[in-house]
Amino acid sequence: MVAAALVGEDRSVADTIWDRLEECVQDLSEPFRAAEMVGWFRRNYPDVKEQSLRAHIQVATSNASAESRSMFVNRRPLITRIEHGLYRRFDGDPGPTQPNQIATHDRRVMTQHALGVDIEATVDRYFHDRDPSARYTSFDYCFNHFQQHRTEVAAWGEPTGMEVSCLQLGFYLASWGMLRGSSGLLRRSARHLVPLIETLADAPAEVWDLDLDGYDRDGIDLVLRTALDVRRALRPVEASDTLVTKVMLGVFGCVPAFDTYFMKGFGVSTFSRRSLRRVGEFYRANASIIDQQRQPTLDFTTGQPTTRLYTRAKVVDMIFFIEGGYPQR
Repeated sequence: MVAAALVGEDRSVADTIWDRLEECVQDLSEPFRAAEMVGWFRRNYPDVKEQSLRAHIQVATSNASAESRSMFVNRRPLITRIEHGLYRRFDGDPGPTQPNQIATHDRRVMTQHALGVDIEATVDRYFHDRDPSARYTSFDYCFNHFQQHRTEVAAWGEPTGMEVSCLQLGFYLASWGMLRGSSGLLRRSARHLVPLIETLADAPAEVWDLDLDGYDRDGIDLVLRTALDVRRALRPVEASDTLVTKVMLGVFGCVPAFDTYFMKGFGVSTFSRRSLRRVGEFYRANASIIDQQRQPTLDFTTGQPTTRLYTRAKVVDMIFFIEGGYPQR
């Protein structure tokens, strides 16, 4: 039935529906039902036929059979079925999770772990032996470049333009583990990042200035929309949430990088609206001390501190990167 619904469907059309389904599942609150996805499409993309949508829901489900996932079997799933007609966003674990277990876990983590972290001590551990040539200072140089040259990063033939932007972003991603053997980027040159740089340059001004103090509904919507744009710009590389959020952190500084260590430390399993709301809540509960930990970036030429501060999102990223168990560098 699923295969029949997709037979004859142009691949570009299928990719478009997939992109819209990805947007849909990021927008809905977990857990969500198939009927909610159908309703979301009726409101936002009424031209998509329900039969085709339901076929895409099936092939986007991580714990559906390989046969039923059809031509999308090698693509990273979007959702996981946790009971009949009920779904959550795919987080790398294809197994079922009961929604009441998810909610209980979130509440426990926020009260017993996240809000009890020693922020100052953890940030001190992160900055231990900080040095201009150390691995993680690649963030500083990448962030400085994009923030300083916002209107020029995609210009061809300019000293601060496209080529330098690709190299800065590429080296930062390599330093942060995004070019390991399992990464699709490992098989690409820096020029693969050109569409991404163009997308970043066209991002709305609001995302360049967004930080955790702006994590209201509109701010979180902006983060999720930008993440979708970044993911699309990286194709045909299938970008993970970790890669997407590391790009956004290194360029805009507007969201923590949702890698293994951060998610373990913060007690979340997905990059989602719910997780972003919790990030905003954590910041608001600890705003004063987090703001005090905003260290200046280091300058590439001099190795000395600049006047540009780490964003609040970067501070929270550092805290839970360490809390998640990353070893001392």
